[in-house]
Amino acid sequence: MATYSIPSSPKKYKTEYSNFKGVDFSSNPTQIDDKRGAIGTVNLISDTGGFPEKRKGWRKLLECEAPVNGLYRGTIDGEEHFLVHGGTKLYKWTDDSIEQLKTGLTNAKGTAFTLDGKIYILTGGEYLVYDGETVKDVSEVAYVPTTSVANEPGGGGKAFDEVNLLTPKRKNEFAGDGTTKVYQLDTTDVDSIVEITIDDVVQASSTYSLNGEKGQVTFNTAPKKPDITGADNVTITFSKEVEGYAEKITNCTIAAIYGGRSQDRVFVSGNPDQQDTDWHCESSDPTYFSDLSYTTVGADGAPIMGYCSVGDTQAIFKADNRADTTIYFRGYTITDTDVQFPVRRAATGAGAISKRAFAYLLDDPLFLSRSGIFSLTTNNLTAMQAVRNRSFYVDASLTKEENLEDAIAVVWSGYYVLCVNSHCYILDGNQNQAYKPQSYGDYVYECYYWDNIPAVAFLEFHGELYFGTADGKICKLNTDIDGMQAYSDGGTKDEDGAIQGGTAIVAEWYTKADDDGDFMTYKTMVKRGSGVMMKPYTRTKVIVYAKTDRDFGRKIRESLLDIFNFWDIDFSRFSFVTNDSPQVVPFNSKVKKYKTLQLIVRSEGLNEAFGVFGIIKRYTIGTSVR
Repeated sequence: MATYSIPSSPKKYKTEYSNFKGVDFSSNPTQIDDKRGAIGTVNLISDTGGFPEKRKGWRKLLECEAPVNGLYRGTIDGEEHFLVHGGTKLYKWTDDSIEQLKTGLTNAKGTAFTLDGKIYILTGGEYLVYDGETVKDVSEVAYVPTTSVANEPGGGGKAFDEVNLLTPKRKNEFAGDGTTKVYQLDTTDVDSIVEITIDDVVQASSTYSLNGEKGQVTFNTAPKKPDITGADNVTITFSKEVEGYAEKITNCTIAAIYGGRSQDRVFVSGNPDQQDTDWHCESSDPTYFSDLSYTTVGADGAPIMGYCSVGDTQAIFKADNRADTTIYFRGYTITDTDVQFPVRRAATGAGAISKRAFAYLLDDPLFLSRSGIFSLTTNNLTAMQAVRNRSFYVDASLTKEENLEDAIAVVWSGYYVLCVNSHCYILDGNQNQAYKPQSYGDYVYECYYWDNIPAVAFLEFHGELYFGTADGKICKLNTDIDGMQAYSDGGTKDEDGAIQGGTAIVAEWYTKADDDGDFMTYKTMVKRGSGVMMKPYTRTKVIVYAKTDRDFGRKIRESLLDIFNFWDIDFSRFSFVTNDSPQVVPFNSKVKKYKTLQLIVRSEGLNEAFGVFGIIKRYTIGTSVR
């Protein structure tokens, strides 16, 4: 009688990808951590548990003149106001309407700030103020300085205010003597007289004349003596235009509020003619910039790019021109007569490349350099300020982007979102940080990558994210929409509140190109025991691809995972499933003789959500690679 031996099944091994974090585009796909998505991972963001899920889409709200140069907001008398600088126009806007306020503006990227209960806008050519109803050039309401007081008619008084760069107007105060008719102003080459008052009574222009070259005013009748001996009773307001004075401020494009402990002054810079210089206004008065209020920061001529507050100091970031110092600190000193703002060197390292990528993630001041996104931090050993990389995981892709100088950034819902060329690079402040040598003992953030976000200006307000586009659209991320309609890009809301005309968001998660710990053996993913666990949604679909070292990938599974919802029924893909537990999709496919295997989980449908909890791969080991 013959005997037969039953061959034993080959031993099966398991690789599990779970506890997902962000992406890693800076390491070779064979070398990344199992928990991170390889290059190709796109349009995902962490959910409340840290697992990757598809980002929500965006919709168009309104249109203005192109491009959108800035989206601004401020509180005036307890009410929120929103402004748009689009092309050559300034608009007031809500989600539902847009109203033109002013035209003829410089078509360039600028900035805005709120101080003294008003919104101030710098366009790179104009300096405007909005009071909640009207927009004016600041020169129309600028503070008129009294440049000298206690003058005798022949002059020689006491210097008081400094000249205001924003207005040609100045005041001189005199004490009349009852006999002198000729009054000497504190400057020559005067353009005109604006107003003269004697004992607070405005004088008719026919009662005096001006010799502008000498800066002398001659009265028909000598002004009388003041009722109080030594008091000033004659005020001469005159105009003297100094070429280029106003442009020092109106040509600025960046601003930051600082004042030591009081935070009552605005510092402005970005003037292309004086790139290494900034100016500050007087206390709580953005309409008054003294002609002596400037600081040339550093001796290298490198442009000032932006500011951030660090405790009671102000950090000034400059462009990287290979000089030793890229960051300076401004402090404050209170004297008997004024407040001074001395500047000192702070840190060397990466310089800033974009003026509109400064933002605080939690308490971390972030900025963009040519080498990635960096933070200004304190060295634990030396207590000295230093710059540290925070974006290692996406730097390989980010640093290759063109036009980095045009990048914009905003902090939204615990994420630092940087956008350039319609690509978003996201640092996740909601997850635990990671530690890499590139951070020099400090941390880096988990990161994500999005495409098809055509933002050239950002605005965050109460957890909602708005952006403007180069073609003049004002858009909003669909985080305020519940349901599957939130998952499309570029649509609009109709009268019934439904999103129409959107395009599908393609989201993908790439595992590492995994050799399962042995690149010198062939492996085979078996037909049973491998699969993906998906996050449940009313409407979702998953497509799985397997990419080996010898091909560009092939589809191994496609599955609809919809859950029945009475309020959201699509009869073309009707589902009787009512269980909202995580959905498991077995691959039921064999992948033979691979050295490395990369699994790609994809969502590409319109109005479909998508989220990944984990992936399990079972395989056998075959012969050695020869």
